[in-house]
Amino acid sequence: MKKFLDPHQFKTWLAALALAVAVIVIFHVVSQFYVIAAWVGMFVGIVSPFIWGFMIAYVLNLPRERFESLFGRIKQPRVNKWKRGLSVAATYLSLIIVVVTVMLLIVPRIYEGIMDFIAFFPTLLDNLNALLQDLSENEAFPFGDMTAITDNLNTEAILDFINPDNIMSALGTIFGLTGTIFRLALALISSVYFLVEAERIKAFAARVLKVLMPSRIYPNFMKYGREINTYFKRYIFCQTLDAAILGTIMTIAMSVMGVGYAFVLGPMLGFANLIPYFGSIVGTIIAILVIMLTDGVNLGLIATVVLIVIQQFDANFIFPRLLGGSMKIPPLLVIIGIAVGNAFYGILGMIMAIPIVTVVRNIINDTLAHFEAKKARASMTEEVDRDEERRDS
Repeated sequence: MKKFLDPHQFKTWLAALALAVAVIVIFHVVSQFYVIAAWVGMFVGIVSPFIWGFMIAYVLNLPRERFESLFGRIKQPRVNKWKRGLSVAATYLSLIIVVVTVMLLIVPRIYEGIMDFIAFFPTLLDNLNALLQDLSENEAFPFGDMTAITDNLNTEAILDFINPDNIMSALGTIFGLTGTIFRLALALISSVYFLVEAERIKAFAARVLKVLMPSRIYPNFMKYGREINTYFKRYIFCQTLDAAILGTIMTIAMSVMGVGYAFVLGPMLGFANLIPYFGSIVGTIIAILVIMLTDGVNLGLIATVVLIVIQQFDANFIFPRLLGGSMKIPPLLVIIGIAVGNAFYGILGMIMAIPIVTVVRNIINDTLAHFEAKKARASMTEEVDRDEERRDS
């Protein structure tokens, strides 16, 4: 009796059925895109506090490791038994102290400076208009008439936009929502558990990856994963510490010079320095312009020299000492990494450009070294074969 379908026909019909099912699934996914997007958005909203908790724990894990190392030196059985919990508690206690100190001592000064700057802003716009008109009347100025720019500086619209009432209303909308407070609390609580269970989470993730990945890929994946982890932790810690140091030095220097908005411009320069290369340049230019327009050209010129000297001292002495030599890469690669990071993830991508580019460079170098060694072995094998052929002949 003849079979209904031979094996070849069965495989053909099975492939056709799989293709039809795939087409139907894709059609339904495309037709229900907005529904799926809504579900994805809801899912992301649910897990976002835990994502933020993981990120907080990742950043705090470096000081936690330092505290755990210190507790490990104490030769007491109870301390060694509870050193993980003690290190987590010490980390969050340090964080609370830093946050409270900033909120009580630094934030009021920054807020006062911002409010004074907003009150002074009409005068600043008038000074800017006057400066542009003077430049337009100067025959040596290479950019010609600037009246088109001055006419488009709508002072009333700009002042209405930066009105203190509007700013406080926006801040209240952002920070005053109950849901935001709840998510922040959930993120902080989950970060504690991530820190406490860090070793178990890493061990479980390694087991899952080892099961899912081919045996040849898993060792290299873990190797570069450890490199990424090391570079990210080192870079985030060093970059944050350097920004705090630079912002403090800038604030002190401008306060000594008598700059009116030192407590606004100093932290701004420290934050801008988180973005490699361009951040410090743009931040310094903005600070110099504000100083010139608010405190006069003479003080602006003095501040230009002082800020550039401090920036160079930080770039060539402080930051290299903090980071070490393991992440030195050519400036061209840094610029390319910053451009790509900005295109995909904005400011966050620019900040993370250097560790990512460093790991990519290591992968490329290791790949090239592998193929170069393989080619060298092949050449040696060919040379040995030719020697044997000559001896046989």
